[in-house]
Amino acid sequence: MAEVAERQQARNKTRANNSTEDKTKEQQTEIDLMSTMQCDTPIYDDFVADFLQRLVHKDERPTVRISRKFCSSWPIPQQTGPGREEREQSNDDNGPVPKKPVKEIRVGVMDSSFNPPHYCHGAYMECLGIMELAPATAAGHREARVLDIDAYLMLLSSTNADKKLSGASLEQRMRMVDMLATTVAQDTSADTWHLWKSREQFDRSNLHNMAIGMVNTPRFVDKCVAVADIVRQEWLRGGSGSDADTDTDSATEAPRVLSYFAMGWDTLIRFFDRKYYVDYETEIRSFFDNGGRIAYSRRTGFPDVDVDAFFAREDIAGYLQYVFELTLPKRVKHISSTEVRLAVRDSTQSVRDIPPRILEFVNNSRLYRDPTKESTE
Repeated sequence: MAEVAERQQARNKTRANNSTEDKTKEQQTEIDLMSTMQCDTPIYDDFVADFLQRLVHKDERPTVRISRKFCSSWPIPQQTGPGREEREQSNDDNGPVPKKPVKEIRVGVMDSSFNPPHYCHGAYMECLGIMELAPATAAGHREARVLDIDAYLMLLSSTNADKKLSGASLEQRMRMVDMLATTVAQDTSADTWHLWKSREQFDRSNLHNMAIGMVNTPRFVDKCVAVADIVRQEWLRGGSGSDADTDTDSATEAPRVLSYFAMGWDTLIRFFDRKYYVDYETEIRSFFDNGGRIAYSRRTGFPDVDVDAFFAREDIAGYLQYVFELTLPKRVKHISSTEVRLAVRDSTQSVRDIPPRILEFVNNSRLYRDPTKESTE
């Protein structure tokens, strides 16, 4: 009996060792995969340094610089939806006239400090491309529709009107923005956070037509000008490329740019705050005249009566046709960069609100750690 027990213990020990080895191999495979993800992400040190150097020379013109395009024809879309076809064609007695010059291009913009980027940032972009949105008119009777966004742009602001730079450096943030954009524009695997339900819906949304970059001004009225400038420049540069759905003759004239800025409720309130403007009425009007549009998400628990009172303001009511409300999915609407930083500080193992490649980068770079704990490690 003793010999049988010893043999059984030996077998159990062998099984335990094999199980441990298997888990170790799985963990190493995951680490290797993450390392590959990191290697695939460009280094943006030179890009950021050059961008900041231009600020030293006091180039005060609002400027956007593109660091990476995820679609070679950006901002020219490769897919067209029904709404865009209507914008490009006019009807006469003989029916629709094909191949009209493109008169406008719609760009979904996610501008943030990205400290760090998270799934809610990505969801804003997907809402712009997938969700049916209606203008925030006082009557509220207009039908919702998909915005038919043609191209997308994630912008890292080098300056913030209310915050000083802390946490991750601009170079690190650019790398993480690249990782988030990769997740949105190229990760078509089944994932619980994605809004699109099929590959066809993803393709029609043009989410693959993504670019990332930096902007040198904190105010949306200036960012709107900078976005329009870069989109027109890139349009003319790539105008009649083989992937472009536009007539060769029309490429010599850039279309009007409509920039849909995604933002939270608090940012919307700051947008209409007079303290950020020299000539409030003129500058606000110029934002919308220059093609600026707003797609906002309401703060959780914010009463309808307060929202109605805000939009009833005389200085806002005239622009409601250009302001759209989007509804973030419950699974992401609670996420904020502040909460992510706190989760990383307290326990990196429980962070689920940022893509795995970003979490790995945060861990490898030892970002957002508690300095008191760091000193004891």
